[in-house]
Amino acid sequence: MPGVLDRTRLTWRGLLHWATTPAGPFDARRAPRPPDYANPSSWAALPGKASRAAAVPPKSDAVDARAGVAADAFFVHPTTYFWRAHWNAPIDGWLTRKITAATLAGQASAFNGAARIYAPYYRQMTLSGFRDAGVCDFALALAYEDVRRAFLHYLEAWSDGRPLILVGHSQGSRHVLRILDEFFRDGPLRRRLVAAFAVGARVSGGAHERGEAAIPICESREQTGCLISWSTFAEGADPSLHGAAGEPSGREPVCVNPLSWRRDEIRAPASANLGSIAVPGLGGPGAPYPGLTGARCADGLLWIDPISHRRFRRFHPDGDWHAYDYALFYMNVRENVKRRVDAFLGERR
Repeated sequence: MPGVLDRTRLTWRGLLHWATTPAGPFDARRAPRPPDYANPSSWAALPGKASRAAAVPPKSDAVDARAGVAADAFFVHPTTYFWRAHWNAPIDGWLTRKITAATLAGQASAFNGAARIYAPYYRQMTLSGFRDAGVCDFALALAYEDVRRAFLHYLEAWSDGRPLILVGHSQGSRHVLRILDEFFRDGPLRRRLVAAFAVGARVSGGAHERGEAAIPICESREQTGCLISWSTFAEGADPSLHGAAGEPSGREPVCVNPLSWRRDEIRAPASANLGSIAVPGLGGPGAPYPGLTGARCADGLLWIDPISHRRFRRFHPDGDWHAYDYALFYMNVRENVKRRVDAFLGERR
């Protein structure tokens, strides 16, 4: 049986790679038309626009409080384009938008109790680009230019000096790290940063490798102006199987435990987990499951306890829980974001 399962995984990966690999080389001249961020249709979430960022888990005390909060969250979604037509996706594909909406429900919505949410569509790199070193840098650079323009439009049109949270996952976190490097090293934006959540991307702990090293790593629950990152694996998994082109290597990555909000290697028990949600499909997030798993940081990665619940069995081949980086700790993230915003506002008084 293990041999059959291994062959099934290899076949599935081969099909996925083919389905997401364009036939020709990367050519920026053939990229889809860039978004116009003055047009609300170029945004997956905006205040006043109906979106899945408003989702709250049922059977919980979570409330969508975006209308009355003092902070903003700029959310950069992960890869939601899995096709071979383009190295960089057009923003108007209906299925890509549906998948992006699911990431709003499962990730961005964790911030709607403490911040207004701005989430741009952008010409994201397709999945297979991460396995092609000759494409990755160029396709990510094109995607970042969209994220950068969206961020500048947000600053000019809507920010009004408000406290700001940067949020990303996976590919989106790579763009968040570049935003930090370009705009937050010092100056007024740095003073407005509540926190940056660059989750599911390898953040190097080495200052000479990490351009955003001017932003300190969060060391406690209420620290502000700092950076948070983790990448989730099951105990015993081999994370070397899941590296991607262009990620820093040679130094231990950063892990902040989302159950304790510390960088130490002390295991946080399952009892500290306020509630996990199953990764939403095209519906909203389900009711949270408290105490689903504990977690510990070691070797710069987040290691979780075995999970047997049937709703959490998919999308984690070989112990890689990347798709669940936010979902496993959803209610802890909600609680912590509000705590950090309150701390930030207290510091400004």
